[in-house]
Amino acid sequence: MIKISACAIVKNEEENLPRWLACMKMLADEIVVVDTGSTDRTAELALAAGAHVYPFAWRNDFAAAKNFALKKARGNWIVFLDADEYFQEDDVPKVKELIRRFDKEARTAGFLCPIVNIDVDRGNLISSGGVQIRVFRRHPDIRYQGAVHEQIGASGGTWDVPTVNNVTIWHTGYSSSVMQAKLERNLKMLLAERTRRGEIWTDAYYLADCYFGLKRYEEAMEQAHKALASGEALPGMEQRPYDVLLGSMLVLRRPAADISRMAQEALKKFPQTPDYKMDEGIAFWQEKDYDRAEESFAAALAMSENGTARIRAGILSFLADITHRRGQDADALDYVAESLKEDRFSEWTLTLFCQICRPLPPADVVKFLNTIYDAPADSRFLIPILAKNGLNEVCSYYK
Repeated sequence: MIKISACAIVKNEEENLPRWLACMKMLADEIVVVDTGSTDRTAELALAAGAHVYPFAWRNDFAAAKNFALKKARGNWIVFLDADEYFQEDDVPKVKELIRRFDKEARTAGFLCPIVNIDVDRGNLISSGGVQIRVFRRHPDIRYQGAVHEQIGASGGTWDVPTVNNVTIWHTGYSSSVMQAKLERNLKMLLAERTRRGEIWTDAYYLADCYFGLKRYEEAMEQAHKALASGEALPGMEQRPYDVLLGSMLVLRRPAADISRMAQEALKKFPQTPDYKMDEGIAFWQEKDYDRAEESFAAALAMSENGTARIRAGILSFLADITHRRGQDADALDYVAESLKEDRFSEWTLTLFCQICRPLPPADVVKFLNTIYDAPADSRFLIPILAKNGLNEVCSYYK
C-alpha cells in the first residue's frame, strides 16, 4: 500500500496553516512540519492537527530545511506544498490517483503540475502561474538543491518527470501585502549564495525576477538578457526573461519600435501568449499611436483565452481608453464593464470609468457599479477613487 507524507517548512504561519492542514489531512497518511523559529501558534496548530513537528535552526538555506523534512518523512511519496499553498478539495482524489499511477513507473521521480498565484488582497485575482514539481517519490537520490528558489534534483541516473494538467496548486504567498518583503529577502539570499558558490546559469533567471519585482529595471533587463543568452530554460520559467524584458522596457519608456521587435521575438518562441502582443500595444499607446495600438490590442484580445484574467482585463481597459479618446463612449463603457468583471480592483480601469460616466445620472452609475461590486465589502476600494474623480453623489451612496 502506498503511503503519502505531506511536508512543509514553516515560520509564523498560523494564518495560512489551518487551510494547509485541512488539505493535507485529506491527502496524506502522515504530516511532517519543520518549524524554523515560529513565535506564534504555528507549532501548536500543527500538533493539534496530528502533525509531527520538528524544530530546525534557520541558516538561510531553504533546501537544507526541506531536506531535513524529507529525512523525517516515512511515506513512499512526498507532497511538499508551502503553508500558503493548497489543492482544491476536488483535486485531492486526482492527486492520489496520479501517485498510484506513477508509482508503477519506477523511473518516474514525480510530476510537474500547474501552480497559480492568486492575490488575496485583490479579490483572489489570478496574477501569474507556472508549473512546479511538488509531488515526488521519497528516494535518497531525490533532494532539494539551492539555498533560495530551491529545486528538486534527482541523481543516480535518468529520471522521468512528466507534466500533468488535471490538478492545480493555488498559492497566496505572492499577494500584494507580503510581496515586497519576500523579494527583498530572496534577493539578499540569492546574492549571498552566488558569492558563496560562484555564478551559475540559474542565477540570472531568479535575479531578473527579483530585480523586476523590486522595480530595479535596468538590473532586471541585464539579468534577463543573461538568462536568454545562457540557452538554458528553467521548467515553469521559460518565458520569464521575456516577461521581465518587455515589462522593464515599457516602464523605462523605450522606443515602441524596440519593444515591438522584442515582442515579435518572444512570440516566435511562445506564439500563444497574448501578453507579448499586449506589451506591443502598450508601447504604441505610450507613443499615442492609437491606430497601431488598437491593432495590437485586438490581436491580443483574440489570443486572450490562453491568458489570465489580469491580462484580458488589461487589454479591455486599453481598448476602452482608445475608444473613449475617439468619443465612442458607448463602446468604451462596454469595454470597461468587461474589464472590471475580469478584475474589479483595477484602479486605472475604475478611474477611466469615472471619466466616461461623468455625464450620466448618479443613479445610473450606482446601478452599473452594483452589478460588479459588493457595496459593503468593496466600499473601501470604491470611495477614494470615486471621490478623487468628483463623483460625490455616487461616493455618498457608498459611504
